[in-house]
Amino acid sequence: MSDLGLQKHADAIVASLGSVSGLDVVDVGSGEGGNARVLAALGAHVTGVDPFIDPMDWKDEGSGRYRLLKGPADGLPLEDDSADLVLFVFSLHHVPNDKLSNALAEARRVLKPAGRLYVAEPLAEGPNHYVSAVFHDETVVRAAARSALDTFAAPHFADHRRLSYYDRRPYDNFDAYAKRMIANRRFNGYSEEAVLAPEVRRRFDEVVASGLPFDQPVRIDLFSKPESQR
Repeated sequence: MSDLGLQKHADAIVASLGSVSGLDVVDVGSGEGGNARVLAALGAHVTGVDPFIDPMDWKDEGSGRYRLLKGPADGLPLEDDSADLVLFVFSLHHVPNDKLSNALAEARRVLKPAGRLYVAEPLAEGPNHYVSAVFHDETVVRAAARSALDTFAAPHFADHRRLSYYDRRPYDNFDAYAKRMIANRRFNGYSEEAVLAPEVRRRFDEVVASGLPFDQPVRIDLFSKPESQR
């Protein structure tokens, strides 16, 4: 497994794939379009799809453009064979277990014959997971997402590469940590009270005292077809 080191999400995409300029990209579980804006600035044409956002028409960004559509991962509001690249960045494990197979089938449906599927998933390990597991333990859903990739994605692609990187997460103090976690409640199922629980603060302080960084380890699964089979 190739280690890309410390990376921002969009930078890890480029480090894994090369230039995205001119590509039609679908970002499944895009949120408010943070990655979409960055990739558009690099020349991509990005459609973000998320069930919890307000739609937005095409907007120019740098040398590319992006838009946001409201829709579920297992029912993408897009045409067949329309994307060069489909992304799931920290989003596949949010798909309900009984919809994972359909979500990956939808990704294959919208991909062009030479398209690529890129999935970046946080690993249930490390200091960041140790603290957040108190109020939001995703061990089971992350394992289900990995299993779904092996069962419903890998058999449909000739090439499957695994890479890794660390998502840098600096926190000046517990209040900064709590603020970020509380802001993420919209896409998760925990409460503000749960984030502020004494055990969460205790674990946070324990990690700080240890000197370990809160960098989140991430695994990339990149599916494609070799040039000879395109």
